[in-house]
Amino acid sequence: MKKIAGLGAFLVGCLFTLFVCMPFMTSTQNCSAPTSPAGAAPVATNSKPAKVVNIGLLQMMSHPSLDDIRQGVYDGLKERGYTDGENIKIDYQNGQGDQTLLKTIADQFMADKKDYLVGIATPAAQALANSSHNSVPVVLSAVSDPLGVGLVKDNAKPGVNVTGVSDQTPVKAQLDLVKKIMPQATRLGILYSSSSQNVGEAVAEAKKLAPEYGWSAKEATITTTNDLAQVAEQLAADVDMIFVPNDNTIAAAMPTLITATTAHNVPVFPVVDKMVADGGLATVGINQHQIGVDTANVLADLIEGNQAKDYPIVFTKKVDTIINSKQATRLGITLPADVTATAKDAANTN
Repeated sequence: MKKIAGLGAFLVGCLFTLFVCMPFMTSTQNCSAPTSPAGAAPVATNSKPAKVVNIGLLQMMSHPSLDDIRQGVYDGLKERGYTDGENIKIDYQNGQGDQTLLKTIADQFMADKKDYLVGIATPAAQALANSSHNSVPVVLSAVSDPLGVGLVKDNAKPGVNVTGVSDQTPVKAQLDLVKKIMPQATRLGILYSSSSQNVGEAVAEAKKLAPEYGWSAKEATITTTNDLAQVAEQLAADVDMIFVPNDNTIAAAMPTLITATTAHNVPVFPVVDKMVADGGLATVGINQHQIGVDTANVLADLIEGNQAKDYPIVFTKKVDTIINSKQATRLGITLPADVTATAKDAANTN
């Protein structure tokens, strides 16, 4: 009888416990599991969205440097767990350097109700920001001076629905390299497109620093690539070397520039690795693929809950020293051993 009574008491206890706990149990909880304070559910942060995210990706034009950035965006997103065609859908469009086409594409992205917009190079980012009117987050990429061109109110806290990655030129490091390779030179040429909004800061810094290296500085500008051969020819006749900032117009026509300057035995020092591969002599330049990866990380952070208006502009820090040994040979220039010892040779990629 005692055993039966004990068993009855045990069953009663179990039923009581089950009755008390049942209203609070879920498939992942039990009555003894701890709960959050005041019964509040934990707030999810930095979690991936359940739906497919639609992204409009606008590239200013086609050339190897911008293509490298775009590939970096795809690669960086994949590293963060976002794969095109699976949990994100990227609509990639190329503006072909045409302002009207850039605007048309940006407007179409808005009509298609994209969740996020990415603009590679200043004109593309501006077209997207102008079409969005702060209604859709815009991630800029490879914009040297986001504040100067009016895309943000402050680099540290944009204050608008725009943020992203700057490819600000490391001008001082670049000119240090020029001086090391051309120690006897006294005349620096600076060549850029008058329509480029991305180069003003770099040009101003190069002009300011030139006297510290014992150089005079001479500027020359082009309006379109149709002017490049003639303007480069004239500039090369008057200088010892030519510095080219991150100018997309010139980057797309490097063979024309190099034909003109090589005829005068004048080296070109661009600031982008692909421009060295296309005939420039050397650079200390920002890694283009890394700009794309950094852009992808900003975009992923926004997708996962960060706000563009509060997200600081990222300045890509990874730089490479790139040389073109074949071009050095053509020009009869001996590159210093301490430069070649650590540099990547772009001639090996062609």
